Amino acid sequence: MSAPDLTPHLRPAPRPRRPPREPVVKSFHVWDLVLVFALTAIALVGWESTFNGPGWWVAGGLAALVGILVAVLVVSAHGGVELVTLALLVGYYLVSGPIVEGTPRLDGLRTLEAGVRANSEGWTVLLGTHPRIDASGAVLIAPVLLGLVSAGIGAALAMRSTRAALPLVPPTLVLGAVLMLAQPEPVSVLLQGVGYGTLAMLWMRLRGLRIDEAAHGRDPARAWRLVGSVALVVVVALIAGLLASTGGSGDRLLLSRTLAPYEVEQLSTPLDEFRDFTRQERRPDGNVFETKLFTVEGAPTGARLRLATLDTYDGSSWRADNDTDPTRQDDRFLRLSTTIENPSSGKERRITVRPTKKYTDPWVPTVGALRSFQFLGSARPDAQSHLRYNPATQTAVMDDRLEKGDAYLFTTALTGGLLKQRMSPSDRLDTELYDQAAFLQPAVEAWAAGAKYPMQALFQVAARLKEVGRYSSGSEPWESGFRPGHSEQRLGDGFVLGDPTAGDDEQYAATMALMATRLGIPARVVVGAVVPRSGTVRGKDVQAWVEVRIEDGSWRTLPTETFMGRKPPERGGLEGPEPRTFPPFEPPTPEVGEEPEAEEPPADEEAEDSAGDSSPGVPWRLVVLLLLVLLVAAIPLAKLVRRRRRLAARRVTARYAGAWLELVDRARDLGTPVPGGLTRPAEARAVAHPDDGVAGDRDVGSLLTLAAEADARIYGADEPAAADAAAFWALVRDRRSGLAADVPLRRRVWAVFNPASLRPPPSGGDA
Repeated sequence: MSAPDLTPHLRPAPRPRRPPREPVVKSFHVWDLVLVFALTAIALVGWESTFNGPGWWVAGGLAALVGILVAVLVVSAHGGVELVTLALLVGYYLVSGPIVEGTPRLDGLRTLEAGVRANSEGWTVLLGTHPRIDASGAVLIAPVLLGLVSAGIGAALAMRSTRAALPLVPPTLVLGAVLMLAQPEPVSVLLQGVGYGTLAMLWMRLRGLRIDEAAHGRDPARAWRLVGSVALVVVVALIAGLLASTGGSGDRLLLSRTLAPYEVEQLSTPLDEFRDFTRQERRPDGNVFETKLFTVEGAPTGARLRLATLDTYDGSSWRADNDTDPTRQDDRFLRLSTTIENPSSGKERRITVRPTKKYTDPWVPTVGALRSFQFLGSARPDAQSHLRYNPATQTAVMDDRLEKGDAYLFTTALTGGLLKQRMSPSDRLDTELYDQAAFLQPAVEAWAAGAKYPMQALFQVAARLKEVGRYSSGSEPWESGFRPGHSEQRLGDGFVLGDPTAGDDEQYAATMALMATRLGIPARVVVGAVVPRSGTVRGKDVQAWVEVRIEDGSWRTLPTETFMGRKPPERGGLEGPEPRTFPPFEPPTPEVGEEPEAEEPPADEEAEDSAGDSSPGVPWRLVVLLLLVLLVAAIPLAKLVRRRRRLAARRVTARYAGAWLELVDRARDLGTPVPGGLTRPAEARAVAHPDDGVAGDRDVGSLLTLAAEADARIYGADEPAAADAAAFWALVRDRRSGLAADVPLRRRVWAVFNPASLRPPPSGGDA
């Protein structure tokens, strides 16, 4: 029998447990997440004047919350910022399709395809549409993407980075992107400028203090530092707010101005084809003189229905164009949502237009300045996407054409009115157009002679043109010499500079606008119709008139009957007009005893120039006041900063030295001479026995005790505790307050602003 094995069973030593990994996301990061969401929200607010309805805000806000949630989940799993960015981009492309489709359902590749298509088209729609844009469909990808990027990546950087300012980069870039994608006028300078900057500075300061404490331990002056930072930010914000409220808004980069608008100048205009609206003997193809074109409901009788506004002339024809009004940012043919921000004012009306199949032009009839526009149920589903509108010229056009059934309803402000001779013209003259009209100068000089001011000259020229003019649309065979067109040759030798001066609305309106421009009065041609009582507009109702810009920037109508002659030309040969002669004007000689007629007093041009050139700017009194406040507050602020730096010194011994210096500096500011270069006990005696004759002897024993305590701690072998330094500071504060007990009030007030302690003291040697 074998002996039992008494060897103890040896168990392997247990493996040491790995200490749990410290969580990356901590409780104090909640403030980071709240602040990055707040900055993202302020950045997105810039689109408030761009979108219509709350859909964009809901989409951007939810995207920001989702971005923060994704960042927290990824960082909690010890993922980096690059993983957060990847997750956000993948999620963005997955939700782009449902956003465009307007349904949360995923339909495989078709949904992904819709998302990719929206990313290529959505930005163009956002930049190429007049505000306000309906917050639905592809345009929502902009607030979604920027909300995800700003909040998601900003939150990830806030939880991962040890740099105080780095998390501010995504929201700031998004703020810049929104400002470039939004409208010319910012929604709120105070909110997006001062508000965003204030919140960003506070967040950066809060993160800086927290990061500093993590590296060097808790700062005893943390509360004071934070209060000082808040006070500084508030002062800067107030100054910035005053400057922002008094200064004018400057130009900034707008991506919508870099996008090419619809090339409306390539279209044939109703003025080019005006003979189609006139009576013709043989009714050629395309003539619609007696044809019903459209019906108008809701417009007052006599209202002017606009087909096209033509504001550029190239020597061959009048055209509609983009970017022709230097005073406006919206003078372009862009897409139109159901509503539009239009600065024009006037009585509001709701008008419905129903085109017939005979109206095949792309020009969309409108009245006044549009406020809203929508196609009715009988129209094509995609009709709105083909519409382009220019608020500056109040002209709408389709990029294909109006079709039968494309009925539409719009809300408009009835603007303008008739031009009166007492009105003053605008000084916004198109110099290129002025040069193009130079060929009419002989007629302008002859017919405007004797006029005493520009508007009188305009009505005088219009009356003379009507007097010598004859009406002919070339309907009869013997009128074939009076051809259509409004080129320089047709309007010059073939019309105004010829005899007879014969034509229809095309030649008269084209010529009158050029002659007005040559007189220094901004003018343009409009083709449209005066709404009849029945509301049914036929080809014969279409006419061309001239609009003139007056001093307040609005456009007033010079009716066709003001400048167009209605008498038919005399029957003659087919060779066309002969050259017209313009005799030089001789002013009438006043009779004996008759005083010359006084001219109309000119407007005060110097006052207008000074008013036009002066900008709101910053009032000089405000600048002087701010400088005085800064000068008065500079010395107390410098002392406050010095005290905080001494209190928050990294070395505890330096805090003792700083506390003693605060006591000595207070004595110097109160007028007690304390020479430099003394030991602390000697400084204590100088403070206790002032020679200024104002303050009495102070408690020298307590001062010497404080001096000895400071020397012992500073020169001791061991590093003192931070709590002991804080207690020493409390004792110094008590003694510091007691120094002013016997000092007159005047000296105590002056001590706050006295710069004595900020200057090096005179040397006094050791004691």
